[in-house]
Order: sequence, then structure tokens, then C-alpha cells
Amino acid sequence: MGNPMVDRNTSELHALTRLEEETCYNDLKAKALEYCKLPIKEFVECSKEHNITVMWTCRDKLKTMNNCLNARTTREELDKLKLIKLEAKRAAIKQQQQEQ
Repeated sequence: MGNPMVDRNTSELHALTRLEEETCYNDLKAKALEYCKLPIKEFVECSKEHNITVMWTCRDKLKTMNNCLNARTTREELDKLKLIKLEAKRAAIKQQQQEQ
């Protein structure tokens, strides 16, 4: 029984391991946090100033922060990272095959 992740006719890889997918997801989150650093900072500062009334006082900052994070962590963005990872993995396999 062969590897189900490899097409036997072309020896081309079609899937990432679970660890590689988790790495893509973690990279996506890290990039989103970096990109949305300012809205996050503004919400955190607002929430420190308004402990009890944070949900009412900081609602606009919370929405801005969530919109930023949601825009940067879509399924499409994750799929883009996975495709990049998969292409890199395919290139590495081709490189190994050429060396042999």
C-alpha cells in the first residue's frame, strides 16, 4: 500500500501533514496580529481605562479590531498560505528526486 497523499502516476504531492497545516494557521494568526497591531492596541488601552463600562465605551474600537482580524484570517488567506507551503514541499521533493 502506497502513500495516499501522492498520485502514483505523477508522484505529485496533494496534501500537507497536520503539523504543516497547523504551522500555516499559526503563521496566519501571527501575520493578522502584526497587521492589526494598532486596532488591538487601541482596544486594549480603552479597556484598561474603562474596566466596568468597557463593552459600551469601547464598542467601536472592539468592532474595528474584530473587523481587522476577521479580514486577515479568512479561509482564503489560509488557503493561500497552504498553497505556498504545498508548492515549497513539491519543489523540495523534486529537488531530492533530481539529486538521486
